[in-house]
Parts: sequence; structure tokens; C-alpha cells
Amino acid sequence: MMTTKLLQRKTNRLFLLLLAVCMVFSACPAHAQALSTEERVVRVAYPLQPGVTDIDEHGNYTGYTYEYLEEIAQYTGWNYEFIQLPGTLDENLSTMMEMVKNGEVDLMGAMVYSDELGKQFDYATYSYGSGETVLQTLYDSPLDTTINSQVQQTFRIAVLGEGSVRERELESFCEINLITPEYVRCATEEGQMQALRDGRADMMLNASMNYMDGVRTVARFAPKPFYFVTAKGNDTGLMEELNAAILSIEQADPAFPTKLYEKYFSPPNDTLYLSESETAYVENAGTLKVGALTGQPPYQYQDENGRLTGISIDLLTYISEHTGLRFEFITAASLEELYELARAGKIDMMAGIPYDYDFAREHDVSMAQPYISSQYLIMMNETASEESIRGKRLALLSSSTYRGEFVGQVVPFETISDCIHAVVGGKADYTYVDAYTAQYYTNLPQYKNLKLVPQTYDPRRVCFGVVKPGSRDLLSILNKINTTISEVDMQSIINQNITKKPPSSLGDFVLEYPVESMTVILIVAIAIIAILLIFLRQRAKMNKKNALELKKHFRVYALMNEYFFEYNYSTDVMIVSTPPKETEKQPDLLEFDFKKPVGEREDERRAFLGIIRSGKDGIHEARLLCIDDRRHWLRIALETVYDNDTPAYAIGKINIIDEEVREKETLLEKSQHDSLTHIYNAETSFTLAKEALESLKGGETGALLLIDIDRFKSINDTYGHLQGDEMLRRTANLLQSSFREEDIVGRPGGDEFMVYMKSVRDSGVLADKCAYLCAKAHEIFVAPERHLTFSIGAVIAVPGTNYDELYRLADHALYQAKEQGRDSFRLAGLAE
Repeated sequence: MMTTKLLQRKTNRLFLLLLAVCMVFSACPAHAQALSTEERVVRVAYPLQPGVTDIDEHGNYTGYTYEYLEEIAQYTGWNYEFIQLPGTLDENLSTMMEMVKNGEVDLMGAMVYSDELGKQFDYATYSYGSGETVLQTLYDSPLDTTINSQVQQTFRIAVLGEGSVRERELESFCEINLITPEYVRCATEEGQMQALRDGRADMMLNASMNYMDGVRTVARFAPKPFYFVTAKGNDTGLMEELNAAILSIEQADPAFPTKLYEKYFSPPNDTLYLSESETAYVENAGTLKVGALTGQPPYQYQDENGRLTGISIDLLTYISEHTGLRFEFITAASLEELYELARAGKIDMMAGIPYDYDFAREHDVSMAQPYISSQYLIMMNETASEESIRGKRLALLSSSTYRGEFVGQVVPFETISDCIHAVVGGKADYTYVDAYTAQYYTNLPQYKNLKLVPQTYDPRRVCFGVVKPGSRDLLSILNKINTTISEVDMQSIINQNITKKPPSSLGDFVLEYPVESMTVILIVAIAIIAILLIFLRQRAKMNKKNALELKKHFRVYALMNEYFFEYNYSTDVMIVSTPPKETEKQPDLLEFDFKKPVGEREDERRAFLGIIRSGKDGIHEARLLCIDDRRHWLRIALETVYDNDTPAYAIGKINIIDEEVREKETLLEKSQHDSLTHIYNAETSFTLAKEALESLKGGETGALLLIDIDRFKSINDTYGHLQGDEMLRRTANLLQSSFREEDIVGRPGGDEFMVYMKSVRDSGVLADKCAYLCAKAHEIFVAPERHLTFSIGAVIAVPGTNYDELYRLADHALYQAKEQGRDSFRLAGLAE
């Protein structure tokens, strides 16, 4: 041991350097087989430092460097002898450095490189960690200590001593970031903490790996790697093995040092502290509207009472209780509905969205840190095989953020519930779910037979989204909750949403009263067996009787060669017997389960079921889509069988009456139309015009036109009746093409025609129509030198007008047109 003042000063400076980077000794216990076949015992300097080289309450070695050394041992096969000395940490560091130089210790960690130290020790080629200088403030400090490099700021900073390396690093950082530091000099670390608590300092200067309870880091700078060292000129091969092991660790798990740092120097903080601005935001935010896509158990869904529940909802309730924020939930049945709520500014947040940057950018939201991270599983039905999913149907959320290739055929669905139901119902072969979703569903009896296959993809991460432009304070509060909520509270929220309370059981009673329980069970069993024997005997008789009845029904159905049906109200199942295709055979039975949807034909099937369930016994006729994918006219004879006042069965028969309907339609067509011109005959014209006139309402007007072919008798006498009939047909064609489809065009008889217009704006429009008909008549030629002319009488119809009066006025106007030389028209009561 060296005792001179010079050595003491040197060792003190070295100690300060070691503290600046938070010297750490550690290595994980491992189970891998050592790669080296030669066992080496390595003597390691082990000064006790919290989080660096430490011993826990059970006497076990722990700390950053310890775990790293143990990981090195997995590659080297080394065993360690950890050297500890009595005295203070300063004394231990000085003494152990001398022991390394003298060969009394083989290895020492957490050494920062300098030219001076490089002359005294051999350094490993690769560092095994890095430390930084940091500025820290109290967790519960109400001050906003955000550093803004764009504006001049002044901060009071508690520092240890004067003129240290760390202080020089701070001065460079402050110069770059426009900070004017006001130093509060302290003799100890506890003095720095007290300066923060007393409000004499805004921040304290520290090393990142020098853990202190109750503070949070607001700035990091001056990173410095640290190394293992051995005695100068050590040629035992130890350094060669050490370098190879560190390189292997780095290649196998580049994040290993980061994980050790977080384990020992970033312990979880379970106390929530809000800054001044965050507290002000809570007080002024009012009620925040949260959009929640339903159908996403266990994250957000509606329970059997219609109440919104789930992990996301319960976590927001927890946030409300611990921060004072208030939330109002607005449900959305589809993703598009949720996005529309955000675009319209009707919500402030989204619950349960994927933690995905592309998703956030596309939907204009800011993401809080994820509050759920869960492994992905493949969920498939019991008939599927997990050996290969290539070419199978994959039920996938339409909102999936995955943009790569698929090995299966993708079938998109709106919610994860839809995806799982598609797998259960055979519309898809498999889907991807996270472990929490899988546990929720497999706890339910109807999903117990689904297969689950773990996947190695990145886990599913779920977070809250703040709709832009959102509040930075709100995002910060959500993130603070993520870091401060205890694992117990978070797991409690998860567990109560992914597990269902099992049904009541007699198990506990049986265990508590075994004798009494067995006696009761034996008595009940004997009674049940006796009842079953009686029931089976009666059932056998009934089955035999039913078989004879069914055989009889089948023979009757076969003889009648018709369709018969029986519908069961309780099961929603219909049995239809079809006529046998060959003689001496029983009819075929078709079963239709109306509980199972049939896709595009569902509406058609429901229309048929509506007739059956109407309870209106008797004859129904309807044109429906049938099992041959064609529409047919059906005559359904229906009879409902009741159990007291409740319908139990509907029975009846079905006839296809396409031909009968066609015959009726043909007869009706013939009865209503003139056989020569195929327009309405006199009786139909009168009936339809009268109905149209009676349907006129206040402010509406119609019109009646009577049209005669001038001198039609001379056409028959001169050119023959065949030519006369042709003129009648062409006149009918002209009238049909000149009026709307809803207008009534008819031939009361002979050469007289009538038109009833259902809507006429005014008499000017009516006059134009009459003039048009007179002009078009000139285009119909009886012979090369002779064309037709019309005489027309017309009258405007108003509500309340009697049809006979209207006809008389039109007929009088027609007479006036003929009196004035024909080939003209007159409107009743008006001069031309």
C-alpha cells in the first residue's frame, strides 16, 4: 500500500474520474456452457459501490460490473475470486489500483482512459459501458426545468467542490445551450440534495451511474466509455480472452449494457409528480373526450349490460383518480367512424391504438408511450394445422399497420372480435392476436377449442393517442403514469379484464362435507338412474310411434307431389320436404337454419321467414328467390300451431305458381287494352282517368284531351278497312310516344282517342301539346298525296272536378274544332 501524499492525490483524482463515469462491476449469472476448456481463476478488485460492485441484503454479489463479468465467464470459462478490503471507498480504490500494478489482482473495472493511466495499465480493446455527466432535479419539483437552447436561461446548479472535471464539462454544455450557471457549491452529495430541497438550487450536477434516490435527469452530456484493466505487460492471455468475450457479448446482444444500466441506475419510480404547467393543465382541461372503438376485448368493449369496459377504460379511470383528469367516452362501431370523430374535432384522445409511427402520422395523432406489450399468437380453429399457413385465409384487421408480404390470403375485418368469429365460423382459417386477447377469449367456453401458436414477431404494443393539435402536458402526464404505475396495479387492471369469473361450483362444499356430499350424490344418482330408465323406455315407445308417423307423412307427401314445410319457433329451423324425383321413393328433406347467416341472400331469406313468422294463417302469395337461385311466384298455405298463447310451430305447403301468375297477367293485359291499337280500351281509360282526377290535391292540375281523326270514314271507303286500321295503330303509336309513361292514353272507340295528363303546369303548356299533335298528324300519310289531320278538344282539370263534367267540356271543345274546319284544337272555355 502506498501512503505518500503524491500517491494519495493521484488516487483521489483517479477516484473522481471513476465516479464521473459511475464505475460499475457486474455480470449476469448464466447457464451457457463455457467455451474455454481451461479453467482460470481470475482475481477481481471489488470495492463496494452502490449499483456498481455491491452486495445485496442476502449476501450475494450484485451490480453492473459483477453481471458483466459473469456474462464474460460464459465465453471464457473463468471462475472469480473477488478481492475486498476494509476501509473507505477512497482507500480501497487507491490500494486496489496498486494491487493491480503489482500483480496481486488480475482485473479491475470501470476505468476511464487517460494518457497517464494508459502508461500504468493495459486497457481492454473494447469498453463495456459508458457514463455521462448529468443535470438532475427533484422528482417532486414544481418548476419546469426544460432546457431551451434557443433562448438565454439562468439556472442555479449545486456542484461538489470547485474546478472539477465534471464542472468543466458543465461549462462547455452551458456555453453551447445559452445557459448562465449560478453555482451553489456543496461539500457532499447530501449537501447537493439539501440545496434542491431548500430551493437554493434548481439542479444538481451528478454522474449518470451515481444513483441517487428522489431525482430525475433533465440533461445528459460528456459521455465517456469505461474499460477493464490489467497490469502493464500482463502476458498470461487474460486480456486476449477478455477482448474476445466482450466482442462476442456485443455481437450477440448489443443492448446488453443498456439493460444493465436500466436495471441498476434507472430503477422504476412509483411516485407521480406533476410540474406547474401539468398541474395547471389538469385544472383547466375540463372533460376530455376519448374515442373508443368497441368490439376490442379485453382492451375496450361493451359488457352484457352495455357498459363500456376493458383495460384501456380501467387505466383511464386509474389516471383520473391519480391526476384529477376527467374523461368522457365516445364509442365508435368502426374504425372509419373513430377517425371521422377525430377529423371533426369531436374527441381529444383515442384509446387502445397501435403504437406505430406510420399509424400516428396517417391519422394525425401523437402517441403516448405504450401501456401494453404482449406477444403475438396465431389463433386457428381445431381442424386447422399449424404446420403450414401458406395459402390459408388470414382474418386481419383492416387497420393493421403491417405493410409486408403475407403467406396467406387476407380477409379484412373491422374488429378483432370479427376476426376471431370468422375463424370460429369457418370464414377464415387463422388470425393473429396478442396473448391478452387470446387469454380473454379462451377463457370463454365457446372458444376453448381454438389452437394457439406463439410467434416470434415484435410484440403488439398498445397506447393512447392524443389528437393533434394536442397538449404536450397531456402527453407528458400520460407518459408519467406509464412509468409510475406499479406492476401490481397494472397487472390487476389486466387480470380483471382477461379473466372471467368461473361459474359457481359444488366443489368447495364437497371438500368441506365429504360424507354428507357423497350420501346426497348417491341418492341423487339412484333417482336419476331410475328416472332415466323410465324415460328411455317411454322414449323407445315414442320413437317407434314417431317413426311410423314420419313414414306415414312421407308417403302422404310423396303421393301429393308438393312441397311441405315445418318451422320450429324455438330453434329457428325449418324442414322442407321436396317431391321425390322418382316414383316409389320418399321425398327429400331440406333443413334451413335461420340462425346462420348466408351472406348476400340473407335479406331474401328473411323476407320468406317474415311470412312464416307473421302468424297470419291462410294463403300468402309472393315472388321470392328460391334454392335454384331464380325468383318464383309462391303460394304459401300457412297454419300456426300454438303452445298456449305462444307460437310453437308453423306448418304448411308451398306451390310454385309462376305459370298461373303469367296467365293472370296475360288475361288482365287483354282485358284492359284495345285489341287493335294495344292502348287502354274505353272502360279502362275511363276508370284510370277517373281515379287520377279524384287523386288531385290542392294546387295540382291535370288535363283531358279528346282526339278525332278527321274524315276517317272516307279513308275506310277510299283505301279500305286495312288501311284504316293501320291509321288507327299509327295514331295510337304517336300518342304513346308523345306523352309520359304515367299519362293515360286510350281509345274509347272508332276513330276517337283520349289522353289524360296527370300533371299540367298551365293552359299554355296544354295548348302547345295540342298544336304539336296537330302538326305531327301531317307526318302520317294515308296515300302519297293525303295525310291525316286531327281535331282536338282539351280542358284543364282541377281538384274537385267531376269526370263526366270534364268529359262534356272536352267533347264540346272538340265539336267547336270540327265546326271551324277541323285540323285544329280548342281548349274548353277559351278562344284559340
